[in-house]
Amino acid sequence: MNKSFRSNSGSGLLAVIFTMSIVAALVAAVYSVTAFQVGVTRREVNRAAAVSYGDGVIESLFDQWRNAMINVTNATDRTSGMTNAALASTLALPSSTVLPPPSGVSVLSWSVTAQTPLLAPTTDAAGRPTPENGTNSALRVRLYYLATVTVQYYVPSNFRTVTLQRAFSRAGRNVFDNFYFGMQPKTEFHPGPPMYVSGTAYVGGDLFTAHNSLHFTKDVSYTGTHTLGFRPEDSRFGVETPDITTGGSTSGGLDDNWDINDPPQYGSQQKLLDTPLSSLDPNFTDDPTANNTDSDGNNNNNGFHEIIDEQNTVGSANPDPLQLDSTTSERLSKNADYRIYVDSSNNVSIYKGASTTALASSNTEYVAIKAALTTNQAIKDIRESDNVRVVTMDVSQITSALSTAKIFDTAGGISGTGGDGLLLYFKDTSVGTSVSTKVVDSSSGSNTSVTSTSRRGIKLTKGATLPSMGLSIVTPNIAYIQGDFNTGTTGSTQPASNTTTTYIPPVDNPSPVITGYNRAASAVAADAVNILSNNWNDANSLLGQSSRAATSTTINTAIIAGNVPTTTASYSGGIENFARFHEDWSNDFLTIYGALALLYDSEQATGPWNAADYSPPNRRWYYDTNLQDHNPPGFRVARTYERGQWVKR
Repeated sequence: MNKSFRSNSGSGLLAVIFTMSIVAALVAAVYSVTAFQVGVTRREVNRAAAVSYGDGVIESLFDQWRNAMINVTNATDRTSGMTNAALASTLALPSSTVLPPPSGVSVLSWSVTAQTPLLAPTTDAAGRPTPENGTNSALRVRLYYLATVTVQYYVPSNFRTVTLQRAFSRAGRNVFDNFYFGMQPKTEFHPGPPMYVSGTAYVGGDLFTAHNSLHFTKDVSYTGTHTLGFRPEDSRFGVETPDITTGGSTSGGLDDNWDINDPPQYGSQQKLLDTPLSSLDPNFTDDPTANNTDSDGNNNNNGFHEIIDEQNTVGSANPDPLQLDSTTSERLSKNADYRIYVDSSNNVSIYKGASTTALASSNTEYVAIKAALTTNQAIKDIRESDNVRVVTMDVSQITSALSTAKIFDTAGGISGTGGDGLLLYFKDTSVGTSVSTKVVDSSSGSNTSVTSTSRRGIKLTKGATLPSMGLSIVTPNIAYIQGDFNTGTTGSTQPASNTTTTYIPPVDNPSPVITGYNRAASAVAADAVNILSNNWNDANSLLGQSSRAATSTTINTAIIAGNVPTTTASYSGGIENFARFHEDWSNDFLTIYGALALLYDSEQATGPWNAADYSPPNRRWYYDTNLQDHNPPGFRVARTYERGQWVKR
């Protein structure tokens, strides 16, 4: 029996030992797996920290690269991009104070290098990026760079690395990317007769829409707020009930004003110029209530009106923010092929390109341009309470002179303008003085003597056919466009947009040009732009509205101008009256294919809207998509800088 007990005890001991061995093995296995898992987790955590730090380094390099590209003063660098060598000497890693590296993490190498559009190293001998193809505009091509950062991080017993790569790109965006581009803080659309806007609209501030006759057929964005009503300064605020919600079939009543699935919406700020907004006098860029007075002693930075003004003397206290480098300016006068000046005695001086010496009166170019000008005529502008003395420009003669090589696109070499056509800059230097002039009857040739107390302008006539390379007319004075413009109209043939009887976009879209004519890239930039119909006669400006009957007219051009903002005394006229009117347009159509840019307050044409005398047209306004890749002559694009795709991460 004792023997049996000892035998059983021995078997139990063996079982315990065996079990303990298995448990020990399992514990060892678990420990081994846990240790491995801990190691894997630690490596993942450390790698994530390294990637995060690398992201921060690339973000810092992007900020530095963007600032370097914006602020470079070398004209070639500005146009074609900085070289690899220039970037290597300009950029730097962020300091440990700015971007502290995690423990065990450090940068082994970094670079920002010029690339081809396929993100291959550039083959350019100077080390500049290879511009992309695929657009007709040399100004809007993209330039690509590649940022590469290799980061080292520690894992138990050794170091590992991770490489991150991200594309940087510079592109171009111009003021004519939208049908409407507005920089005033408050923008109003309150048409009377039906108004159809068939193009995107950008409002750089608050948007006000009160009338049901407004119809947007494309995207609308604003950077402030959108109010279905009038702005508080408008005398109709709290008095007239907005009717914009009354015409639709939905509960909101807005489906006839815009796509209810794509209503006006808050959007990001769009860039207009390379000139920083912060460099302009804020008194000229806020919502002005008669505060457009110099606040900083610099008469070269008075808001966006500067793009149509000439440069004043530059000094340390009077810098010009529109002069981007020694050869690149966003002043249109600097980019002009010819500058035309008229004094109080109607003497005409013409300068070619950037020359400071006037052309001789016997010079072929002077003779050709002078032949297109008729001086000392006037229009009674009721809104301005003045007989505006104008120089009448026969655009057909300008077109002919260019096509027969009597005048030239002389500013084609100006960096950033593209040299894609003719830019004429016009200025009457006698603004503010009283002069004797005359209103001429275009039918009989008879004239009526009048006095022009202060206002001056240019009137564009016979502009149906423009130079195929494009035409821009720029003036700090008032501009009047008389009759069809850039349509190909001849004495017997008008575009369908003038002759149609059914005209409700987007269903009806009659052609704005005659068969066989191609619209040229065109712009008219002025203190204010006025539209005169095909039926206009200067002599009738002295008569009542019933004697100023309009006929349907088509204008195919971009328009850059100012207005007089709304006050408690007068409505601004809204964007529906951004181009100003003087006739009875009842039941007639005004078609515009182009773009509108409201960038500043008018400084010469300051008469309030409620002083005007006209009946508004039926407005049919379209965005000219040709402007996306064909800038009007003299207009630069604003550069945009973007982080592109991750190439490696």
